[in-house]
Amino acid sequence: MAIKALANTIATGSATNVYLASAVHLANDGTARTVTIANTISIENGGGQAASVRLPINGQLVIRKRPTDTVSGAAGCYATKVAEGGEI
Repeated sequence: MAIKALANTIATGSATNVYLASAVHLANDGTARTVTIANTISIENGGGQAASVRLPINGQLVIRKRPTDTVSGAAGCYATKVAEGGEI
């Protein structure tokens, strides 16, 4: 898979919007981990929703999210803002 990185990679140990990304490459360098994507807009404005995905051992995937949605996961999981479409 070829991706176009648009910013530096960051750890997901703390919730982050990954530089306001709408497409994020997630990579896991160890055991299987759960990553949570949360809509941080207030419930009154259509937000407050969260979902999670499981990354397999040494796995990777590209997710789409709203720019203000946050991504959080355990140590050893990293996120990179990438171009829409995920691949170039």
